Order: sequence, then structure tokens, then C-alpha cells
Amino acid sequence: MPPLVVDGAPLEAVVLAGGRSMRFGSDKASALLRGRPLLQWVLSALQDVCCRVVLVRAAGQQLPGFESSIPVAVVEDRLPRQGPLAGLAAGFEAARSPWTFVASCDAPRLAPGLVELLAAEAHGHDVVWPSVGGYLQPLAAMYRVAACLPVFTAALARGEGRILDVCGGLNVHVVGESAIAAADPSLDSFVNVNRPQALVELESLLRERERRGQ
Repeated sequence: MPPLVVDGAPLEAVVLAGGRSMRFGSDKASALLRGRPLLQWVLSALQDVCCRVVLVRAAGQQLPGFESSIPVAVVEDRLPRQGPLAGLAAGFEAARSPWTFVASCDAPRLAPGLVELLAAEAHGHDVVWPSVGGYLQPLAAMYRVAACLPVFTAALARGEGRILDVCGGLNVHVVGESAIAAADPSLDSFVNVNRPQALVELESLLRERERRGQ
């Protein structure tokens, strides 16, 4: 299928792969789920809805091998220890389209339907955040690059690093859980593999669903 179009241009994605993984204990992008790196799961979900992926890694990070039917540009986060905001800024600098969908490499069950829903809500806004379980989800969200990049760059220069705190001057649109559940009924897009045990549990869940034919 062709990529989604937002404001007349094909949608890109920025995928953050360079987190410090302190709770996980090793590189999450390379961790295997059902024999495939977590990063591959995310790329596979994006390739039918986006025209290109900007993959942000940490300086010197060795990424696992991956396959993609759309172009993937790999860039490095030049500001270590400044959190996801620095990764977004690095990704946005390399973006070519007006809008990007942002994902993290530790959410392997990302649903393309979620991307479609948020893209449909984007026009007229600068940021589109899902809200699930009472929490905003800035790492499974839409961002208008021209509006967000200067705000994020200025925040990083001031030493600020929390995404939710620096978007106050932007036009932020929040999509509620009921609408999200229509696109991703199990809300799997927001299952993050933050600890080794979470990976074990997700592997078990997928085996059980496969057994039930789901």
C-alpha cells in the first residue's frame, strides 16, 4: 500500500534505537522476540504506512541487521544522556517530510492502524499524542517537524529534556483511549519491553495468541 499522506506529503517515521537501556541491561534494539530483533518488529510495522524511516542510534551503537522495503537513514544522537528529546531533534534534522510519526524500538507490537489514526488527526496541529491509561504517549505520536524542531533544539540548549514539558507553546492535540482502541483494540502499540521479564512475558503472550488462532 502507498504511504500515508499528511498535509500533501508522504509520512516519514523517526525510530529511537539509542536509549540507555538501564532497566533492560543490554541493547534493546538487538533483543530477540520470536527470533527477530525488536527493531525489526517496529520497522516492519512502519513500512506499509511510511515512505522513509530515520533511525536514531547512540554514538557507536551497533545496530542489528534489519530488512525494510522503504529507505532507512541512520543518524546518531549527538547529545548523550539528554534523553529521548535529543533523539527526536536528531531525527527531525534528518527528516524530509513535514510530518513524522515517532516510535521507539522497544514497542514491537506497534499497530499500523494507530499510525493511520494519528495521521488522520494531524491537520491543523503541531503534535498529536495518544492518551492511554491516563498517560500521554509522546513516543508513539505525530510531530510537525517545522514547528517542533526549533522548540526542541532551544529546550535542549537550556538543559531541558522532558518531551511533555517543552511542548507548551505548540498546538497539541490529544487522542483519547476510546478512539485509539478502535484502531488497536488490544492497545499492543503501547506495550514497552523495558525489562528482560517483559520480553519473556510478551513472548509467552504471542505464543498463547498463536495457539488460540488470534
